[in-house]
Amino acid sequence: MISSRSSTMLRNRLRSLSIAALVGFAGTCQAQPAANAQDTAAGTTAPSIATCVACHGALGAGTVSGGPRLAGKDPVYLAHALSMFKAGTRASTVMQPVALNLSDSDIQQLANFFSSQDPPLAKGAPPPQSLVIAGKQLAEMGAGSNVPACFSCHGAGGKGNGARFPGIAGEPAAFVVTRLHEFQERAKGKPPAPGSMTAVAATLNDAQIEEAAAYLSVTRP
Repeated sequence: MISSRSSTMLRNRLRSLSIAALVGFAGTCQAQPAANAQDTAAGTTAPSIATCVACHGALGAGTVSGGPRLAGKDPVYLAHALSMFKAGTRASTVMQPVALNLSDSDIQQLANFFSSQDPPLAKGAPPPQSLVIAGKQLAEMGAGSNVPACFSCHGAGGKGNGARFPGIAGEPAAFVVTRLHEFQERAKGKPPAPGSMTAVAATLNDAQIEEAAAYLSVTRP
């Protein structure tokens, strides 16, 4: 049984994380140096940019352990995703309680800040070149009639295509693998809508997922 005091502390901690799982990842965070200068530049007090980067890396660059990249994504996409968590129309055991405590101003402030950032890619051991080459083919050309090119929806170079299709270039490989597996699990629950990310992910095999992840992880947004 969690005490009332513990529950309050947990809610406060969740709020401080703000958009720590904005694009659906709820894995282990690796603490980063405090970003007081970033908070000052963004003009924010709460929610704190510094606590967001604890999961997402400096300036939202993402982390090799799987924290997704927020930097440079469409601000409308970021704000809409967080609004969906707040409304309960997008499922996440982490983000729904977080979003409930954010005002519309908080949401817009966070979205605007991270969309305007352009940090280097998350640093890590480079993936095998063979995976990168195969992933480039998959991202640009697809694989036959059943697997469309990643960039056909997510824009040239994976830089994003408006509020519906987020940028995927520069996403850490661990995040891409985890996220695509989540879509595959979702597809097992009920038939996915044609053309949806769930439907596309359901057609991928493990090798293709690793290839796409490797290529995106070394591709600048």
